[in-house]
Amino acid sequence: MNAKAENLRIGVIGVGSMGRHHIRIVSQTEGVESTGLFDPDDERAKHFCTEYGCTAHENLDNLLEATDAVIVAAPTTLHAEIGMKCLNRGIHVLMEKPLAHNVEEASKLVESAQERNIVLMVGHVERFNPAVRKFFEVFQTETEDIVSIDARRLMPFDGSRCMDVDVLSDLLIHDVDLALEIAGSNVKKVSAAGRAIFSTQIDTAHTRIEFENGAYAVFWTGKCSPKKARNITVATRSRCYEADTLTPSLTVYSADQIPENEDGICFMTDLKSERVELSNQEPLRAELEEFIDAVRGRRSPLIDGKRGLRGMQVLELVRSSILDQKEIVNEQRI
Repeated sequence: MNAKAENLRIGVIGVGSMGRHHIRIVSQTEGVESTGLFDPDDERAKHFCTEYGCTAHENLDNLLEATDAVIVAAPTTLHAEIGMKCLNRGIHVLMEKPLAHNVEEASKLVESAQERNIVLMVGHVERFNPAVRKFFEVFQTETEDIVSIDARRLMPFDGSRCMDVDVLSDLLIHDVDLALEIAGSNVKKVSAAGRAIFSTQIDTAHTRIEFENGAYAVFWTGKCSPKKARNITVATRSRCYEADTLTPSLTVYSADQIPENEDGICFMTDLKSERVELSNQEPLRAELEEFIDAVRGRRSPLIDGKRGLRGMQVLELVRSSILDQKEIVNEQRI
């Protein structure tokens, strides 16, 4: 492996809904040599290689022999198998979320990467959305305790997207990751309800997470909405941050004067709003830049294997709450 060479050699595994964008961005990035892609669908692989001027490898081994790092955008059920094959060869991995199909597989990937001192980054692209990045930048100056976190991530069901996983692993995992970062606390307990609608897996879910520091988060997640919605609202006592990652936009509402109770009624006064200016960098491009920096030793990845594993562990609590139809107390201090 020659990770410190002038051009970092990066390959892409899988060119489905996300992989096709990864190969485009890799092919357009300076300081990177696109070593091509592997996808079991030969015609699809050749199509994108013709479009972006790269090599469609006949098998995975041929691609791995030519790379220092890979982006894995294969179906989730194959993440563990492909990830271990890459890590055993000393190849750095950017794994599309979720890290693996289950917690056990994800744990093995994290352990393998740590033992070999190899970068294992999880592709939570929402963390690189301009609205989210600016939120965390602005939120650093917040001095008040968090009261609540409200996240909604909805989309129509089209029968093609991520059919190998349920809506928790497909969509909710984004917002759980954000809530864990925002709350800055271990999970105390989880209560959730969900059901299958159009598939054999959970297609919609309502989730409530209570954190040890007193903050709580509620999530509405589903693949049964007539239109997309992706927003997260964070409230403190006198401020409210509203991020929309589709637009994208970030609005901060603030009250100069804390409301007072009069005859049992709370009056909000002097409420102001500010639309925060955002960058226009493509999230997936920002994610690749961070992966490259991590491989070159310039920084630790924002979402490393441990962080990706923690999100999956919280999802397991949510899934257990739905299947067992009861509140789950977190005894593992996740």
